[in-house]
Amino acid sequence: MKPIIYLMACLASWSFASASYAEIAGIVRTDGGIRLLSQAPRSVDLGALESDTEIFVFAERQGHVLRRDMPVDISAPGDYSNARRPRDTRDWNILSPGYIPRGTKVDSYYFHFDNETYNATFTMRKYLNCVDQIGTWGEVTFARPVLGIAMRAYRGSEDHLGISNRELGLRNVTYCPHNFRHFPGVNIADGCGSDHFILSEDRRTLWVRNVTDVHHDNYRVIVQSE
Repeated sequence: MKPIIYLMACLASWSFASASYAEIAGIVRTDGGIRLLSQAPRSVDLGALESDTEIFVFAERQGHVLRRDMPVDISAPGDYSNARRPRDTRDWNILSPGYIPRGTKVDSYYFHFDNETYNATFTMRKYLNCVDQIGTWGEVTFARPVLGIAMRAYRGSEDHLGISNRELGLRNVTYCPHNFRHFPGVNIADGCGSDHFILSEDRRTLWVRNVTDVHHDNYRVIVQSE
């Protein structure tokens, strides 16, 4: 290949790769392992988008007027973690569930963390004893207040992530379904007590620590729109 053609090919390749990380409207600052995607990925199903160090974030519906009261698991500022509680008392009661009223104009952002190396050394003993889980942390500051965070993903009325998928998710993205193998939300009530969320008093800054094993963490941050 001629040098000039090779150089042009390299530049084109670099431009394509670097375009996957960019600024997203409505987010003014990030820190830690947060990686903003300029375009939504094709899939956030288990194993589709993996990293041991990065929490991927992409924009979904923007300026969307809710057609229903939207259930969320965090609706108020606070420090949400089960880590300091005895293992047999860890539950969902540490959260602040509520609803974002129908007719509210919102912007939606999807957060996804799926490690890539845990399964290489998987044993049931490690899994049951919360050994060698893989985690990372990140912080995002939004231009406008966070109205709620949907993370619970169970069947029926408790599938807050799935309910919000249907209205705020993107048609060209494959979202992870809930079944015996896949637990697509954040199980903050599990025995490991690893995941941690802090929403600032002004509702604009979210600090997270996500920890995963054979499963992955997914949650939707719903922000007040202009």
